[in-house]
Amino acid sequence: MNSGDTRGTAMKRRIVITGMGVVSPVGNDLTTAWEALVHGKSGIERIARFDPAPYESQVAGEVRGLDPTMYMERKDVRRTDRFTHLAVAAATQALADAKMDKAADPERVGTAISSGLGGIATMVDQIMVMEQRGPSRLSPFFVPMLMANAASAQVSMQFGLKGPSLTHVSACASSSHAIGEGGDIIRRGQADVMVVGGSEAAVLALGIAAFSSMHATSRRNDVPEAASRPFDKDRDGFVLSEGAAVVVLEELGHARARGARVYGELVGYGATADAYHITAPSPEGE
Repeated sequence: MNSGDTRGTAMKRRIVITGMGVVSPVGNDLTTAWEALVHGKSGIERIARFDPAPYESQVAGEVRGLDPTMYMERKDVRRTDRFTHLAVAAATQALADAKMDKAADPERVGTAISSGLGGIATMVDQIMVMEQRGPSRLSPFFVPMLMANAASAQVSMQFGLKGPSLTHVSACASSSHAIGEGGDIIRRGQADVMVVGGSEAAVLALGIAAFSSMHATSRRNDVPEAASRPFDKDRDGFVLSEGAAVVVLEELGHARARGARVYGELVGYGATADAYHITAPSPEGE
């Protein structure tokens, strides 16, 4: 069936969530992460990946103990950035949770996995290689590792998904756009299933320094677990973290036909811009 087949009007196509996967500072699978959230466990600690002493903000949420070779072939791990490793791990979990089998038409299953910064760690690494060893030593995989759509593309290739594959790069809204637009693709009849979500891996010296230069990050270095407090009147900034979260969106009839478990329904989505400032929201709340 081609992607132009609406299989019912857009208004009649209901969208449900049938699978979830997560890799995060509080757990590298859905069960562990959920238990941590239920019990109020924080994943924010003093940065361990590098010495944070010179930086204004010295705390972050780091994904620990993840072996990407559990989810990808070793050669693919070497040829992709960490944000792609996290995305593939979360997508693998989500597809397994949804019990997607070979019966699904691959041309009706798409991906929309987004990232604000993409392969920033690869960029830092390759700039150092060029400065220290010269341009001839740059990796031929530099550009594909850097691209923000690398995660969505890797998931498509690894699982043979031939439906729409796209990536939204819109800072903190990237994943929300992926979910909403992925849902609209199903609603329009261009796919029956969309694997959607986001991945970020910017906990590195440049990332911390960049956000600190904006005075955007918390300086509560003495109490890392209490540093993130967005709704507190004494908040002093956000805490940079890494991770990936992916959900499987599915047209309701398609899900019912294969006996899928349904977690919930995506009933709507909207997107606007307040046309005010590149980082600050409009004080008028528009």
